[in-house]
Amino acid sequence: MKIQTTSLLPILKRSAWLLIAFNATALLLLDSSTRNVFAETITLTLSNGDKIQGTLVKSESTDTVTVIDHPSLGKLKIKSTALKAKPKKKHWTGSLSAGMTGTNTDRDYDLDSTFQLITQYKDERNLLSFKANTEYGITRSANQKEGSTDTNQGQVDLRYSYTFSGKLSAYASNTYEYDMLNQVGQNNLINSIGLGYDLIKTDTTTLNVSAGPSAQSLWGGRFCTADKYCGKTYPASSARISFDWLPNNYFNLSLSNQFTNAYVDGFSPSNNFSGTIKIYPLGDKKLFTSLNGQLIYNSLTSPKVDNSFSLQLGTQLF
Repeated sequence: MKIQTTSLLPILKRSAWLLIAFNATALLLLDSSTRNVFAETITLTLSNGDKIQGTLVKSESTDTVTVIDHPSLGKLKIKSTALKAKPKKKHWTGSLSAGMTGTNTDRDYDLDSTFQLITQYKDERNLLSFKANTEYGITRSANQKEGSTDTNQGQVDLRYSYTFSGKLSAYASNTYEYDMLNQVGQNNLINSIGLGYDLIKTDTTTLNVSAGPSAQSLWGGRFCTADKYCGKTYPASSARISFDWLPNNYFNLSLSNQFTNAYVDGFSPSNNFSGTIKIYPLGDKKLFTSLNGQLIYNSLTSPKVDNSFSLQLGTQLF
């Protein structure tokens, strides 16, 4: 049986056109479904407080006009002047807190006070932070005319970091600690420069690690002149990890740990761990209660361990 070629041509042409039409239809359907999957749904707040939700039409939107597809009203063009202005992010923030405890018995009298000041400037690339805290306590027995100081210590931390791009940054820091009751090393100063990296960086959570060379200086104390380490500056290396979590307007957790190793007698380590829990009872971040803790170890001072805890009331300054 023979089939003529001329009789097959119309069938082949018709099949080819059907195949092209089918492929074109499939591509159109795929393009439509892809657009629907990746379409961005946004909510706009009007100047009168009303909210409207729709699919953003990026190709037709500009800096002055936002175009959306509303499920009921269709395509809407909304001018930027009709939208509620977005609140500007504050570059400067600061807080002040203090606490006081006292006890009185028929034998002695004890009074302790704590104070903390924190300020910070932050924009897209620059971060400048300053933190100072102090603790002072006195005690007096019933047979004493004047009291004696049982606590006189504090810390000042100044740090600047510049973000190059993404999560990598460079930093310079100065950390000064003092404890006037130390017999060796009443003052401890660590200057450091290096690189930092944000392991986590979101609107609510920040986890940063940094490390670099440093210099550690110690001076002051009753037996400083007799100590072979006191009154000198040593080359060192420092590493810091800091964590800040602000899940809502009622709670804030901040943790920081700095490890420094001075190159004297092989290795002479020191470590400073501090943590703060803030509770904002009104949810407006203006008034807060904070629980603060600090654990310090320094192999070059005497005594080597210095731990403190405090409960404070505070307010946001700006």
